[in-house]
Amino acid sequence: MQRLMSLVLMGLLAPGVFAAEQGITADTIKVGQITDLSGATANWGVPTTFGSRMRIDEANAAGGIHGRKIELIVEDGQYQVPVSVKAANKLLNRDRVFVMLGNMGTPANNANMPRQIRKGVANLFPVTAGITMYEPLHPMKFAYYVSYRDQGRGGIRYMVEKYGVKKVCLQTQATDYGHEVEVGYEQAVEELGLESVYLGRHKVTETDFVGTATRIKNSDCELLFIGTITTDTIALYTAVRNAGWDKYIIGNMVMLDPLVAKAADGGMEGLFSAGPLVVSDLEEDSEIGAWRRDWYARYEAAYGEIPNLQSQVAWLTTDLMIKAMERAGRDLTTAKMLAEMEKISAYADPFGGPTISFSAEKHQAVDSIYLSQVVDGKWTLIQKDLAF
Repeated sequence: MQRLMSLVLMGLLAPGVFAAEQGITADTIKVGQITDLSGATANWGVPTTFGSRMRIDEANAAGGIHGRKIELIVEDGQYQVPVSVKAANKLLNRDRVFVMLGNMGTPANNANMPRQIRKGVANLFPVTAGITMYEPLHPMKFAYYVSYRDQGRGGIRYMVEKYGVKKVCLQTQATDYGHEVEVGYEQAVEELGLESVYLGRHKVTETDFVGTATRIKNSDCELLFIGTITTDTIALYTAVRNAGWDKYIIGNMVMLDPLVAKAADGGMEGLFSAGPLVVSDLEEDSEIGAWRRDWYARYEAAYGEIPNLQSQVAWLTTDLMIKAMERAGRDLTTAKMLAEMEKISAYADPFGGPTISFSAEKHQAVDSIYLSQVVDGKWTLIQKDLAF
């Protein structure tokens, strides 16, 4: 709290950021979420909303936050900036939410955060690993993921050290997300003394990668890093393999989805992913797996589908928010909630992921990345705690 007030006095926060609380009534705390329910990343957005709602429903069933029930207000941003900006205007000005939780996408978050923060509404755990989600350090920004930049650096470093590759190439989206992937790739090339033999960019909607595959095959590349999402991951990977190119291919956390691993009738075998996520065994037959099995069953019963990594991260990050709210006490304010968030230390991920700690100087949850690979149609953990 003292640090937050000092920042206001020093002029690092806009005057009055914490002066007036909105979204809190005698019996309600309004939480906003702009996700993707119908766009290109709905396979992330829908389970994110389900995971957040599940944890909020649990908290409300237990009496809420010091007697107040959490009201989750979800808007479909469709992974489009104009739609997301309109949704943010509604949540901030009409619904007057207290906090934003799990907002989707780097471009949309970058577009909305300045106005949001000016209104005193914190941005908690956006569904993106954009570096701007936690850099530069700001009292009202907390993130879960290691950045796309650092995921790329760590993944490429591992592949170079493990397999001795010297010539690398990149195919990425022509978006803010793709740009950050490119920054990480370029840093890895420089740091490791690699030769970059090809760099390609494509539209989010691109589906034909036959020409791209030919260029990659002819480039003498030994390791391809890809900055893709879901559909373009599948289309690019299968195109390159169908072209007869059998070298290493690795991407970041965005492709770590069962849909990708199972796609193309076995055609995704061998694909690597480096990111701060680990695929949990939610049906593990052991004492330690009992909580996960119960969570799995409750989720499936509530939403009629099998939970995935995004469901888990959303449940976990919502739990972090709830813990900070509870510890802030009945007199809940943004400043008090964020001060309590900074005190969270050695939080054990019940799904088996990395331990989480924050501080006044650290607003990014996890400090390591994992390497996974598609084996027999499933993502399989290959290596923990990669350096980046």
